[in-house]
Amino acid sequence: MSLKPDVLWAQRPDSVYLTVDLKDVQDMKVNLESTKLSMSGKVNGNSYEFSLDFFAPIKREESKFTTKRLVEFYLKKEDDGEWTSLQKGGKLPWVKVDWKRWQDSDDEGETKAAFNQDGMGGMGDMNFGGMGGDDEYDSDDEDLPDLEPDTGVSTAMSGGDDAPQKVETDSLD
Repeated sequence: MSLKPDVLWAQRPDSVYLTVDLKDVQDMKVNLESTKLSMSGKVNGNSYEFSLDFFAPIKREESKFTTKRLVEFYLKKEDDGEWTSLQKGGKLPWVKVDWKRWQDSDDEGETKAAFNQDGMGGMGDMNFGGMGGDDEYDSDDEDLPDLEPDTGVSTAMSGGDDAPQKVETDSLD
């Protein structure tokens, strides 16, 4: 019996990115059709295999894959638009969202770990900005006002009465 690898996916309006979490795959077989992807291979003596029926058709001729580190696919959508899921049918436990590459419609214009189609791999530019050391103003940097000044009077609750009562305190002058 074959195992199912984790498959991470993300999308852009015109494409879908898949990462199959397998390293150093041997005897790999890939069958890519406009409506389906099938893949099998061996890693450390274990057999892996999966098949996905895509949510919508892709352009097979414009799609690519690589096996440099992990198995990665760039799938060109036949029609631009958002897919509500990667596959037809119900949720598959081994298919997960790739949050590093995911781009919502409100993220448009931002660069998210772009998929390197030329080398078909790599992580793109890593930005370590915003990890401290900024001299920007932060509301947490404000000085807080002192608590109420000590007037020598405190409030206390009496036994059964719910109303606070003023109680004079002796000063240690």
